Amino acid sequence: MGNSLSREIYKFTHQRTPLYGFLVMIALMLYSSIPSYKVNPFLITQGFGAIQWCTIIMVAVSADFISMEYRNNTMVTLLFRSNHPFTIYLAKLITLVVYGITLLLAGFVCSLILMLFLGNNYSWSDSFHGYPLIVALGYNFLGAFIYLMFTISLSLLLVILLKSNSIVIIIGLAVDFLGANFSGLLMNILPKQLWAWNPLNMINIIVQLSNQSTIKITHLSNFELLLGNGCYTLLFIILGLWAFKNYQK
Repeated sequence: MGNSLSREIYKFTHQRTPLYGFLVMIALMLYSSIPSYKVNPFLITQGFGAIQWCTIIMVAVSADFISMEYRNNTMVTLLFRSNHPFTIYLAKLITLVVYGITLLLAGFVCSLILMLFLGNNYSWSDSFHGYPLIVALGYNFLGAFIYLMFTISLSLLLVILLKSNSIVIIIGLAVDFLGANFSGLLMNILPKQLWAWNPLNMINIIVQLSNQSTIKITHLSNFELLLGNGCYTLLFIILGLWAFKNYQK
């Protein structure tokens, strides 16, 4: 396992995509917050847009990381040399999770810096839905981390099945931008008690932890959203492992 992880980290850090991900996130955060009159409590607690952008960036980075193996025809060789496909898959998953955590931490630090220069009209002690801004920011980044696990595991599964990073990115963008609205629309038609557990509803964890009124939209408590994200993540990992092991068939 140690050798597989070291190999995956080496390959990952020698790609340009992860660096581009950092640069794009910072650029988009600046775009979201300049001019300063656009800054408001919601934008601040969403890390000046970092939370949403991190999710989208992770879809692209995850898809490119795996599809690179298919483009270069190295996946078959990789599987042939190993008797334990699970360790390869797990190493790739851990590598992406570590990058995702690093990306979120960078977004959090950049949020603090942008608040220092652009948030003159607000203080970290100001209230946002009953929480100080800094606490709400922390809750939202925690929610982003939980949903990031969902995103990474789903992206890995899709790229293994489809072997196309462009299709996976399109699907990921559709889920991130339209998923919550589509889920809400269907809950107005279908039984809420059942449809509330659909995967498209899970993205709302990035806002609900700091805004309890969102429960009226999700129809799930914080614990239920956490449970739903965890169950879907585990399901996607299991399905991804199955697809990875059967790649050569």
